[in-house]
Amino acid sequence: MPFALAIIGIVLLVAGVRNRQNDLFALIKGDFTGPNNFIFWMVSIMLIGAIGYIPKLKPISTAFLALVIVVLFLKKGTGFFAQLTTGLGSTTTVLSPNAATSLGTMNPNQPVGNNLSQYLQALPPLGGIQ
Repeated sequence: MPFALAIIGIVLLVAGVRNRQNDLFALIKGDFTGPNNFIFWMVSIMLIGAIGYIPKLKPISTAFLALVIVVLFLKKGTGFFAQLTTGLGSTTTVLSPNAATSLGTMNPNQPVGNNLSQYLQALPPLGGIQ
C-alpha cells in the first residue's frame, strides 16, 4: 500500500509541476463516468473477491478472477494489447540536438515548448561563466 501511495504522489507531483493537473483530473473523471467506465470492472472484481472469502468457493472465485484478468487483456479493440499496439504505432520521432539549432533564432525570454535542451540553449549566458 505505501508503494501505491508513493506512485500516486509522484504522479500528482509531476502533473502539478507540469501544470497539467486539470488534464490528469479530466482523464481520471473519464475513467469513472460516462459509458464503458471502470466502475463496472471494479464492482465485478470486488464481488468475485468477496465470494473468495467463503472457503468452499475460493477455487471458483480464483478462476473467475483469472477470467476477468484475461478478458481485460484480450478485449477486442480496447484490451491491453490493442491499446499497446495503438500507442506504439502513434509514436513520433524526437529531434536530434543538431536539429534543435536549425530551428532559427530563439527568444530567450520565452520558454520553448517542452524540450529542455532547446530551452537551455535559448537562455542567455551567465555573466562571465562560459
